[in-house]
Amino acid sequence: MGRSGSRVSSRILDRYLLDGERVVVATRQHWAKLLEPVATTLAGFLLVSWVSGSADAAFGPVTLGLWWIWFALVARLVWRLLEWRNEWFVATDKRLLLTYGLITHKVAMMPLRKVTDMNYARSPVGRVLGYGQFLLESAGQDQAMRKIGWLPDPDNAYRRICDTIFGPGGRDVDEDGPDPGSDEVESAVRSGPHGGPRSGEDRQEQARGSGDPGWEGSTEGPSWEVSTEEAAGYAPVSVQARPRRRPITVEDDPDATGPVPRPSREVE
Repeated sequence: MGRSGSRVSSRILDRYLLDGERVVVATRQHWAKLLEPVATTLAGFLLVSWVSGSADAAFGPVTLGLWWIWFALVARLVWRLLEWRNEWFVATDKRLLLTYGLITHKVAMMPLRKVTDMNYARSPVGRVLGYGQFLLESAGQDQAMRKIGWLPDPDNAYRRICDTIFGPGGRDVDEDGPDPGSDEVESAVRSGPHGGPRSGEDRQEQARGSGDPGWEGSTEGPSWEVSTEEAAGYAPVSVQARPRRRPITVEDDPDATGPVPRPSREVE
């Protein structure tokens, strides 16, 4: 499994990662999540100790009940600690995973292509202690994973996830197409419309359309050469007008006495 960029040390993650899936972010929740149960347990211990030391013997049953309450707070702290150790947030190059649950283990998953919006928030306490919260929006209405809280080093996690979703340089490959400088685009430029190599005229038009200022002064020169030989001479063909016929006169034919008269009709 590809796991570049993050170290995964939990056997739980090995059950759900696919072959060839690259891990971008893999982390437990921030330790600040345990501050409340730890503080509650410590405060309960101090309170019960003070009551036990200052109360009379008549309040023995009350003091015993307070100690049982404190034991419940300790059990709650242990439960929260085990849950914290069992919860993981994992972001790969294909999906987002959130594993949680101590007795019933659950896995929430969302494909990266379904993520339409990701809000990033940090409270004043979170900025001091170093944790943040993500709110995910997807194309579907029912979301298995919407809120991801208590993330340690949230700035770095946010940059990594956004770079994975939108690609290098902040481009969305599905909407914006591949990067202009990628190998895929370079291969398409060198090939013609049917996959074959481009002709010299196509390469000239490609260079002219790309706005490259060095295409005219390239040391390799264009893919064609202009002949310097003089063209063979040729005689232009003129169109002569056809002369009109001149009517025959007496000077041309001395025997002609003029037009032959038409025979007149005999009057009956």
